[in-house]
Amino acid sequence: MSAAGRAARRERWEACFSPWALALAGAAVSAAYLFQRSLMVKALMFLCFLGAALLSGKKVSLVATIVVSAGIVAANLLVPVGRVIAVLGPMRITETALLDGVGKALVFEGLMYVSKASVLPGLRLPGRFGALVASAFVYYDRIVEYKGRIRPATLIEDADRLMLELWEAPRAEGGPETSRPMGRSAKAALIAAVALSLGLLFV
Repeated sequence: MSAAGRAARRERWEACFSPWALALAGAAVSAAYLFQRSLMVKALMFLCFLGAALLSGKKVSLVATIVVSAGIVAANLLVPVGRVIAVLGPMRITETALLDGVGKALVFEGLMYVSKASVLPGLRLPGRFGALVASAFVYYDRIVEYKGRIRPATLIEDADRLMLELWEAPRAEGGPETSRPMGRSAKAALIAAVALSLGLLFV
């Protein structure tokens, strides 16, 4: 997806939700996700989080997700626990270690996508610490958008250009959040997401 398409989706997403309401909903959904024991339900929730991150206009790399998840699973397989289901050379793949690794990968990547979708630039926390957190989120988004424009052959020049763009861009302030009333459909979507996540936790 082009940068222009992501920017358009991001504008629509940010226009729909209040930063604080979206952040609180994201926190509630994340808590339910962490305590979810069913691997199947966790995988379905992960797909929903991925879809939300795409709708929010944030940059999503499926290749990076697969590589990181594979690394987490592989690291978990180094400690064989449970019934052996396969043998690859000197490595024994056990059922418990495999399922536990998949669960850890889903948790890590799922929470990453929830944060992408639920943290908006307009979110303001009080005090100096809040200003630092707001700036960190803004700079993080800009660095992620710059990904792919840094090449090994021109590493120093590209890194210098990135630093200049970050320095010259308007800095995030820790002032009060911009008023952004939500429509009924946006409120209903957040309530439904939280209720469904908690409901699946107790089913």
